Amino acid sequence: MRILMLTSVYKDESLGNKDTSTNIVNSFVKEWKKQGHEVLVIHNSHCYPRVIHEIPEKIKKSLAARMGFAISDFNAVKEKEYQDNGVKVFRFPIKKFIPHSQPGDSVIKRQVNKIIATLKKEKFEPDVITGHWASPQMEIISELKTIYHCKTAVVLHGTGYIDSPKFNAEKYLKNIDSLGARSLSQAKQIKEILQLEKLPFVCNSGVPDEYLKNYRLNTEKYRDIETWKITYVGRLVSYKNIDATIKALSEIKDIRWEFNIVGEGASRTELEELAQKLNCADKIHFWGRVSRDKVMQILEDTHVFVMISTNEIFGLVYLEAMAASCLTIASKNGGVDGIIINTDNGFLCHEADDGELRQIIENITRNDYDTLKKIVEQGYKTVEEYSDYKVAEKYLKDVFNW
Repeated sequence: MRILMLTSVYKDESLGNKDTSTNIVNSFVKEWKKQGHEVLVIHNSHCYPRVIHEIPEKIKKSLAARMGFAISDFNAVKEKEYQDNGVKVFRFPIKKFIPHSQPGDSVIKRQVNKIIATLKKEKFEPDVITGHWASPQMEIISELKTIYHCKTAVVLHGTGYIDSPKFNAEKYLKNIDSLGARSLSQAKQIKEILQLEKLPFVCNSGVPDEYLKNYRLNTEKYRDIETWKITYVGRLVSYKNIDATIKALSEIKDIRWEFNIVGEGASRTELEELAQKLNCADKIHFWGRVSRDKVMQILEDTHVFVMISTNEIFGLVYLEAMAASCLTIASKNGGVDGIIINTDNGFLCHEADDGELRQIIENITRNDYDTLKKIVEQGYKTVEEYSDYKVAEKYLKDVFNW
């Protein structure tokens, strides 16, 4: 099958840390290629004035904490043609001055013409066109449908754009056959906003095969626990609500615990000051950015993984924690609510609710070994159903069957 992928975000692995993009879409593309499909990627990168992309890293981090997304190096957004795991990627920048602003009709028309010319040059006639993120994918795919008459789909990452009266989602959806969302909770929101007859299909990320190979089910670490090891892995930004975890733990007095915070971000100083203020700094370890092997080692030693973010779309790290046999606490109505079933294969907590989180952690520590063993085993089984291969395969089936 010939799959044309359009996306606002696509990580250029050759740039390393200079490209701050997530590799969500890369994973689907990589798996489809392995499954024998022919794939071509059009990366509609958001390109701000060059001076914005070249501001000092310290300022970028501060802006990222406020805006909720990171600004990549200019080399990660400028026009480029390259190969990613044997797949051709064409990066065509869309110039912007204001974040989250919708491109004008003339900009969309130019982008569509560029894509058509590229497909003609590559002799690539798509059997399916799918896109990630609402704009400009919905506008562009709606136009491409009139030319290629193939199956079309868009996976939305949140409700941005579609909840704006200026964005004509109803018009674009007439030429989009299938609509997806990144989580069950978001699918419900999108259905309501767009007044759809049925739920969008859920397009979850998968767990890389190496995670399943590298981690083994280990319930023995829950026997005779002297010190409960609790961990967070991710960016240190406000919406991750790491402060709520620190507050919750500071109130737990009858057990020994330590909290590993792995990652970097603009909120680090604030979190360190909070730990000092709550007199628990000696129990909290700020690891900063560490190697992949070190992350694995920390998770293997962890009993409880906590991330109760606000509006988390989907966090692969939850699944990695479950693969590492951690008891995993996520946000209610977040990206993995529906994958994590409360008290069955993990736990759910209202986002940023330190009082509820404290109760959950205290209840966990009071449970006997057999109860915890069962939850950990269910979590591990869940992860096995979310391999990269399986979710990529399901994605295509959902596109054709929605």
